[in-house]
Amino acid sequence: MFFYQQRGLSLIELMVSLTIFAIGILAITRLQFLSFRMMNQGLLRTVAIEEASNLLVRYRVLRQGEAFDVAFIQWQNSLPLWLPEATVIFSSLGPFCTFHLKWQPLAAVFNTAGMPLDLVDELDYPG
Repeated sequence: MFFYQQRGLSLIELMVSLTIFAIGILAITRLQFLSFRMMNQGLLRTVAIEEASNLLVRYRVLRQGEAFDVAFIQWQNSLPLWLPEATVIFSSLGPFCTFHLKWQPLAAVFNTAGMPLDLVDELDYPG
């Protein structure tokens, strides 16, 4: 009797292995995309915290009179350079202030219908 010994892969085996490989590559690509998106969110949050800290230091130093008002307007005008579509709500009562900063995610990474990120910071110190 003569038995044929198979060498190589059959077409079905090749298709199954390519399908498994493609699913693995798609999963890795998705993880890379999510990693990139989280990195950009972290960057925006870091920028927001730095800018909030910058404003609160200005308030602590210049909180009386028009000096802070001018500094706040300058800060608010420069904010869109760092945070896209940023809005600021700032209220103060004597030595106390409340600061709310809201921005949209980067358009290159997120769609414009994405959920906005919020950062709320309160500074409470005696005058």
